[in-house]
Amino acid sequence: VAEAVLKDYIFVHLQNNHDKFNLLIFMLQKLYAIVDQTASPDKADALQYQEVLLPGHLITVFLKDRLQDWLRKSKRLIVEEATKNKSFDLNDFRDFILEGQVKGTSRVIETSSGKPCWLMRIGAQEVRKFLSKTSAYVGKAIQSMIKVGKVNSQSGLDLPQRDGMTIHAERLNFHRYISHFRSVHRGSSFAKMRTTSVRKLLPESWGFLCPVHTPDGEPCGLLNHMTSTCRISSFYNSEGATKDFQKIKMSLIARLVGAGMAQLLPRIERTGPPEVLHVHVDGCIVGSIASAKIEEVIPEDLEVGYVPLSHGGAYPGLYLFTNPARFLRPAFMEIRCPDGGDGGRNKLFPATHEEIHPTAILSVVANLTPWSDHNQSPRNMYQCQMAKQTMGFCGQALKFRTDVKAFHLQTPQTPIVRTATYSKYCMDEFPSGTNAIVAVLSYTGYDMEDAMILNKSAVDRGMFRGHIFQTECIDLSAKSRDNVTEFFCKSNLSRDTTAAIESDGLPRIGENIFPNEQYYSVCNNLTGTVRPIKLKGSEPAAIDYVAVNGTNFKDRLQKANIRLRRVRNPIIGDKFSSRHGQKGVCSQLWPDIDMPFSANTGMRPDLIINPHAFPSRMTIAMLLESIAAKAGSLKGKFIDATPFASSVKERSNSIVDELGPMLASYGFNYHGTEILYSGVFGTEMKCEIFLGPVYYQRLRHMVSDKFQVRTTGRIDQITRQPIGGRKYGGGIRFGEMERDALLAHGASYLLHDRLHSCSDYHIADVCSICGSLLTATVIKSESQKKAKRDMLGLPTVKPPKNFACQACKTSKGMETVAMPYVFRYLASELAAMNIKLELRLSNRTEHPTTTSEES
Repeated sequence: VAEAVLKDYIFVHLQNNHDKFNLLIFMLQKLYAIVDQTASPDKADALQYQEVLLPGHLITVFLKDRLQDWLRKSKRLIVEEATKNKSFDLNDFRDFILEGQVKGTSRVIETSSGKPCWLMRIGAQEVRKFLSKTSAYVGKAIQSMIKVGKVNSQSGLDLPQRDGMTIHAERLNFHRYISHFRSVHRGSSFAKMRTTSVRKLLPESWGFLCPVHTPDGEPCGLLNHMTSTCRISSFYNSEGATKDFQKIKMSLIARLVGAGMAQLLPRIERTGPPEVLHVHVDGCIVGSIASAKIEEVIPEDLEVGYVPLSHGGAYPGLYLFTNPARFLRPAFMEIRCPDGGDGGRNKLFPATHEEIHPTAILSVVANLTPWSDHNQSPRNMYQCQMAKQTMGFCGQALKFRTDVKAFHLQTPQTPIVRTATYSKYCMDEFPSGTNAIVAVLSYTGYDMEDAMILNKSAVDRGMFRGHIFQTECIDLSAKSRDNVTEFFCKSNLSRDTTAAIESDGLPRIGENIFPNEQYYSVCNNLTGTVRPIKLKGSEPAAIDYVAVNGTNFKDRLQKANIRLRRVRNPIIGDKFSSRHGQKGVCSQLWPDIDMPFSANTGMRPDLIINPHAFPSRMTIAMLLESIAAKAGSLKGKFIDATPFASSVKERSNSIVDELGPMLASYGFNYHGTEILYSGVFGTEMKCEIFLGPVYYQRLRHMVSDKFQVRTTGRIDQITRQPIGGRKYGGGIRFGEMERDALLAHGASYLLHDRLHSCSDYHIADVCSICGSLLTATVIKSESQKKAKRDMLGLPTVKPPKNFACQACKTSKGMETVAMPYVFRYLASELAAMNIKLELRLSNRTEHPTTTSEES
């Protein structure tokens, strides 16, 4: 038992008990040093003590767990067979399996007992029967884990969470798609913790995790993204061959021994900082070396692995790792000569290691922001999120793709101002915006609070126009049952109602379909009836693409994908954003004739934003982009806007000093401002206004996809209040904050209208004697007498009260009271808890007023 515990539960990464003992002694020494305050404890949240759980590792571990479960179930079936079949011998079956005798039944199988067993009557097929009964469960479990993201395992696989292991790779645009494969999530269990230590950006993450590319809100600091140069070590080398980790480890140890490392651990005779340091290779202590010789032992390509002696710092030692799932990144390294010299590079290379470029600390998406070093940090974070929400190109094969939902920008452009990363990753293949002429101007008052004014003529010419594609996947074979099978077929109705349907029952490509209009038809093979299907929703669509997936039912079509295209032109309320986190909504489509125009060129801006968007947000890079894009468009070249360019001595002067003379040479202002004339009055505006091209992005948040309007409709069956949700024709919830706002304004009649008259208006019968609204019962009316008086032509009498109080046994005190139905529901819930609710009714409609000042 002790050997099994040591092997399977204690230091499982070590195979030798001697190595486990050495590691345990090292941990005790480190513990004493921490208690003695000569060393600091390790940070569990630091990246140097963590590794990445890769998809292949997760699937491998889960597959191993499922295979073990499969073997356990197969064993149970074999034992059950042994208890039922008296001629079954487990020892014979074991010998049969170990000898590999699962071949056939042509000869007698001799076992250890020397007698033929019952296996001679079966064979390979019977043996496989026990294993195949539960073998399908393994594949289904793997498929379910990848599809749902939930790990169903009794052991838990030593994972802190069991769900959320997979995400859907959305193809909203290319930025969002590649971000899925560069993301690193700490775990959903940390999102529920109140501590913020796991979310902090620690120095150990420098160069591995991007400090900018993380969402705001609940996953802030937990969902991170790797930098553009960071990669994960794997089982394969650069040539694609599998690494031999044991060979790498032995060669590394031999190199350390040759440099003076002793493979025997020294005896600790005194406390204090050790003069001899331990050498670790993948968590295994392989020897020790004197601290004076440690500089000679460190490999040349090792960046951080040697922890020197220090009082109160990290525990000293030489830590080397070769295993996979580690963060790696490139860096410039000092060249060492065999004679110990520096090669004459002291002045050019003063440090032992140096960054290749300052942008190596940013992710791919963060590196696309021009001059991000001139922006406030939160704006760069917002831009990383805005870039993943833009309408652009989700792929080159959009014509043949059948995504459930896809966005497409009709008139994209390449940015004039771009970074080196933009060109490196060929982002021109996936554009996501338009170069709009932007004026920073307070104009008409429709640009307050992050609103912006669009030039109506520019929109009519195609600026920011887009489409949304929605694919409907139809599988009639999944709906078939018994002998009833459906397939696509031409409808037998009139041609006027089925004009959009072709002979195969599918819609015609390019046809415009309106709501409640038939666009494909289905035939039942049993009854022969044809059932047309109508377009749902309240928005028209065009048939963009139809794909047939094949069939297995007598050459009939049963599977098809129909892609619908809907136009999304910019309207009031749509969201836009620049590449600097300056997001806003369109407040007005202003006529071109009323827009201000430039005194130099006569150009009218495509977009107007308020100047109050700059002082508090400090997005200086957006102003620089306006100047640089104007200079680049005049000269006919792209402007490099790679951040931190001045820190690597690529640019001696400031950006304005380089671009200003270029603007002045073309007759423009040195600082990029211009004089504008009012489009309404034709007078000069007494101010200098920034006017220039800025790359703007249209986001996927559009009014056409989110607006909700409701007059009457479905209600909740319990509370009788209107349901919520745009999909079900519901309304927007009138919550507590809206109620408090109306109360603060004294709008009591409006509050009564929203929460009572237009919500769950109800008339209840209440007993004024006992005050109960739950004891009203129906009284049988004198319907025959009333009908007789009607036949004789006599005036009808006032009908008696139809309700009586069951508790008071009378109808004298019954009154009708208007109230919200949810109040009656509350009374019923309280009655279920044995709590009685009484109402006191009064006939007074007006409150008495006082006339004296003293009262």
